[in-house]
Amino acid sequence: MAAAPTPTNDTMIRAAVKARLSRRHAGDPDAFVVEELPVSRSSARVDLAVLNGRIEGVEIKSAVDTLARLPRQARAYGEGMERMALVVAPNHLDEAMEAVPAWWSVLEASAGPRGGVALRRVRRGGLNPDRSARGYLRLLEREEIVALLALHELDRGVRTAPWRALTERAEQRLPLASIAAGVRHQLKLRVLIEAHICRTVFGRSAAGGGLSSDPRALTSAPPAGSGAG
Repeated sequence: MAAAPTPTNDTMIRAAVKARLSRRHAGDPDAFVVEELPVSRSSARVDLAVLNGRIEGVEIKSAVDTLARLPRQARAYGEGMERMALVVAPNHLDEAMEAVPAWWSVLEASAGPRGGVALRRVRRGGLNPDRSARGYLRLLEREEIVALLALHELDRGVRTAPWRALTERAEQRLPLASIAAGVRHQLKLRVLIEAHICRTVFGRSAAGGGLSSDPRALTSAPPAGSGAG
C-alpha cells in the first residue's frame, strides 16, 4: 500500500507557486515577483505578489495552517490588490472559499506521493471591484508618496508633511488610474533598490525579469494609460 502524501506546509506551496509565477512571467522586464508585500501600512503582508501591469497577490493556506486570520486578511487585501489568488490545501478548501470574495481566484494545492505540490484551479476570479485610492496608497511609505506626487509636480509645500496629509493630497489631486500606475511604479522601484543595495526591503526576496535590465528603466514617470483598467 502506498504511503499517504505528506501534508503540505507553507514552504512547499510557496516554492511551487513561485516557480509557476516565474515561468509565467519569464522574460518580461516589467514583471517582478515579491514575497511578503506589506499592505495596510505593514499591518498585514501578502505571501506573494506580482508587480507588472497590475498588482496581483497570492495568499497561501497550507494543510497545517488555520483559517482564523483569513477573513481579516481578505478585507485588508481588498483595499489595494487589483487581483488576488488563494492557494489552499484540500482540507481547508470549502471553508476558505466561503471566507474570500468572489473576485478572488482559488487554487487547490495537493501534496503528491513524491513530495511535489500539484496546483489545480478551482475558481477563476476577476478584477477587484472595490479598489480605492486610499487602498493603493496604503501600500506605500511616506517617502514613496512624496515621489509619486513629485512625478505629477504636486509635491511643492508638502514634502515634509506626514503620511496622512500626503495621502489626502494625492486623493484630492489625482485620478484613481494615475494613483494606481504611480503605486505600481514606486513598488517596482523598491524592488530595484533592494537588488542594488543588497537589502531585503520586502519581507523576503524579490525577483523578476526586470532585475536583469537597466535599473534606469523605472526612473522616469510611469507610462500614460497604465491605470487600473
